[in-house]
Amino acid sequence: MKEHLSNTAFRLMTVAFRVKDLFSRRTDILAEFEIMEGMHVVDYGCGPGSYLKAASRLVGDTGLVTAVDIHPLAIQAVNEKAFRMGLTNVMGLLTRGYDTPLDDHSVHIVYAMDMFHMVKDPTAMLTDIRRILVPEGVLYMESGHQPMETAKQKILDSGQFVIQRSTDRYVQCRPEA
Repeated sequence: MKEHLSNTAFRLMTVAFRVKDLFSRRTDILAEFEIMEGMHVVDYGCGPGSYLKAASRLVGDTGLVTAVDIHPLAIQAVNEKAFRMGLTNVMGLLTRGYDTPLDDHSVHIVYAMDMFHMVKDPTAMLTDIRRILVPEGVLYMESGHQPMETAKQKILDSGQFVIQRSTDRYVQCRPEA
């Protein structure tokens, strides 16, 4: 599967997410992610930013939500949404491949929702996520459109994380010691 969607495909995905958001409370899951006020949280593979408002509220005025994506339209959508909603603690960040332009050990929590199935090189992605996480940081990974067992195996095969907890929707991981 292609990691980088065409502009048309991205726009169609955005419409689909908006419709999905009307009928579900997908963002409620963030309440399970131990996000606290003052944290630096990364929405990895943020797409059009469905989770930003909820994450912004959880980190509060002293925290930061960095929305990371490889698609320029995603970052444009995130920045427009943040401006429109007055989310002053949200920043969109375009990345190229698996080299997120964030400092080492600068992030408390990374969550990656509905995107892992599109990743061509899971080990490279997970290595980059581990690099930006503080040593006691947490990764929450949704399986995306692949079986949860497949997602778990990719995480374990990377050698970067141990799985602490698994639900039917996501896994909670800590950096490998």
